[in-house]
Amino acid sequence: MTFSHRAAAAAAVVATAGLLLAGCSSSGSAPADTGTVGGEVTLWSYGKVQPSMTALIDGFEKANPGTTVKVIEEPGDQYFALLRAALTSGQGPDIFQMFPGGYQHQFSDYSLDLSTYIDRSEFEAVQGQFFAKDSNLDNPVYGVPLVSNMYYTLYNQEILDKAGVTEFPTDWAETEAACKKITAAGFLCIGYGSDTGSGGFDAYQDFSYMSGAAIGLAGWDGLIDGSVKYDSPALVDQVTKWGDLREKGYTNEDVLTWRDVRTDFLAGKTAMYMTGSWDASWAADGLGTKVHAAPTPFSDDPQDVLIRLQDSGLSVSSDSKNPATAAAFTAYAISPEGQKIIAAAGGVPARTGVETDSSINQEILDRSIAEKWTVMPMIDNFLDASVTTALRSSLNQVMAGQLTASEALTKVDQATAAVSANDRVTYNLSGK
Repeated sequence: MTFSHRAAAAAAVVATAGLLLAGCSSSGSAPADTGTVGGEVTLWSYGKVQPSMTALIDGFEKANPGTTVKVIEEPGDQYFALLRAALTSGQGPDIFQMFPGGYQHQFSDYSLDLSTYIDRSEFEAVQGQFFAKDSNLDNPVYGVPLVSNMYYTLYNQEILDKAGVTEFPTDWAETEAACKKITAAGFLCIGYGSDTGSGGFDAYQDFSYMSGAAIGLAGWDGLIDGSVKYDSPALVDQVTKWGDLREKGYTNEDVLTWRDVRTDFLAGKTAMYMTGSWDASWAADGLGTKVHAAPTPFSDDPQDVLIRLQDSGLSVSSDSKNPATAAAFTAYAISPEGQKIIAAAGGVPARTGVETDSSINQEILDRSIAEKWTVMPMIDNFLDASVTTALRSSLNQVMAGQLTASEALTKVDQATAAVSANDRVTYNLSGK
């Protein structure tokens, strides 16, 4: 589906110009002549366009009369393949939604160096280093993060109350006890599936918590470079317990194809749903004060990890026919004005000092500070794309009862070993 957002006037551009700076670029050299901002650009959305994106576009077009940002929604499960095909054929969009780390790395050759257009201080304000080559803002910067996303579990407090679950679980033992009570009360404990019916779900969200609790950031560094095996006792144990949730009847049977996972959660039939901060507005609109968020409790010890990253962002095609306008939109999106628009739409802004208007997201952020949780990023962002695909697919098969945990994780080890030296990136997440 395509949406066009048009400005009322077709006058010359007013600048987002304070952000298209005449100062220094990230590499320390003066930016190039950025050209005139105006005309139309296309933007590819990863799945359904979010309300915050629509609001950003409206704000940008009002600030820059004569601009049009046309949004094209591409299905999330096919997004990267479609994007690569479009970019390699020279038929790609001007702007495309992108994620940091390994996701951005695979599209760096097709992405404009935004440090030519945007001052380094703006990248620093949104902690955009994972969109830069080798995660260093001294190098070319190929995108900007718009939000500080979190993976977490949404839960319906009313269902927990009806089932006699006094506190949201924090570890495997408490999850087992809670799910027993919830299913006995006639509710589904945990829902898995895809409302598009695409076949499967993003199990790396769960794996971020399982692996984070089991091996920490140093272990993640090892997974990335291959020195730590996925098929290790600690991770096999975690994934086995996770797959057993379905065997015990705590999830729906059709985890790969269920299209009503969101519908049933909103209808008050499902207690828990694994997702992230981007769904907070959707959940609050449907369930009001009944819905809350918490770290996913897949841990032997009480979970004290929050998965959070300056995440979903924008890149500009190096073949864009209108790079000045495309770059201006990315600059607007991370400006204080743009970030306040994201906050008002319920997102968690990437920019330091801009707070979210979402009560669900703010509640979990406040708890993370008060309870001194460890913040870890999203593991899938730092894996090669082929490894992320293998991880998602293999874990889906575990939850569907088609593979054992060891079989699935061995497949991920094989995918890791197959990554070429040129595609390996060292992120040093643990700082050691």
